[in-house]
Amino acid sequence: MDLETLREELHQTIDRIIDAHTSCGDTSPSIAADERNTLSVAAGEATPAWTYRWPGSGNEDFHETRWYELAGERGRHRVRVAWARRGAWGRDDRLRAIVFYQQGRADSTTYYPWTEFVETDDGRYAAIIPQLGRPRAQLRDGDPIPDRFQHRTVERTDALFDSIAEGRSMRFVVDKTDEVEMVRHGYWVATLRNRF
Repeated sequence: MDLETLREELHQTIDRIIDAHTSCGDTSPSIAADERNTLSVAAGEATPAWTYRWPGSGNEDFHETRWYELAGERGRHRVRVAWARRGAWGRDDRLRAIVFYQQGRADSTTYYPWTEFVETDDGRYAAIIPQLGRPRAQLRDGDPIPDRFQHRTVERTDALFDSIAEGRSMRFVVDKTDEVEMVRHGYWVATLRNRF
């Protein structure tokens, strides 16, 4: 059984149920526009190993993290980019970076994952792109690509991972060193999904 595929299918099912019972999908121009002019991202301190407790599935150890301070239309926020290895798509040790939003004050221990970038077969990092009208659903090949990705790298999942035979979902792709762009993507996803 491929646990990563099972996890993704469960998340998609849960998102469909939530979408059916809530009103979401604000696609105002401020959300669809490139946030570079409205979002300030400042890198903070790097921190050593950190452990996050996933609801219902135990702890995950992250070997490296870095804090970022954000200031934008939705206020000031503090996020942590955390790096770990986990099995996925034919490899037992795929590196991944997760952008965690720290809820509450600076001493809060409550975090919410905004987005995850997974190491591709060629060493880049890819994250899902939500659909503007249905932000819990993934953008698929053939869907209109949001404006913010016009000058960025977007590729099909099956082009990024050899073990995926048919993956029509589209992924936003960055280099490992581009944590700021990971943070910006996380903020954009959180804005679409009303996570503030």
